[in-house]
Amino acid sequence: MLTTRSAMPQNQSGPDRTKAKRLLAGLVLLASFLPVGAQAKMPADFLGKWSTDPARCEQVNGEVDMLEVLPDGLTFYEIGCEFDEPKTGGKTLRIAAQCFKGGSPMSAGEVELSRSEPDKVSVSLHGFFWTAETPETFQRCDEQ
Repeated sequence: MLTTRSAMPQNQSGPDRTKAKRLLAGLVLLASFLPVGAQAKMPADFLGKWSTDPARCEQVNGEVDMLEVLPDGLTFYEIGCEFDEPKTGGKTLRIAAQCFKGGSPMSAGEVELSRSEPDKVSVSLHGFFWTAETPETFQRCDEQ
């Protein structure tokens, strides 16, 4: 199972979390300046906000986990990833990615996103020392 907020120690320091969010925001901003051909082309049906409780659709420590899939990356809990070009195989995408967790440096691995039902997506991370490779399933957030 992916390490989620509910499984993380509750004494995470605020500055590390803020630093990680700033780093991800900077990377997303930097990617927006790349030529369109250089950015990953994520299929539209994977994009958006996903939650373990789609009626709430907000991160709640120990209760609800959130996943946001962007055209060129994803975020959930303290994890952020930047994608290369996705490789499709049916309802599953395998994507080379650079990811970080919390204040850790970016490292290379692979993200797998799969759709078993229209309103569900599963994500698993492969090749990262800080997480297990077991998929975690999210449901599309209800319209706000």
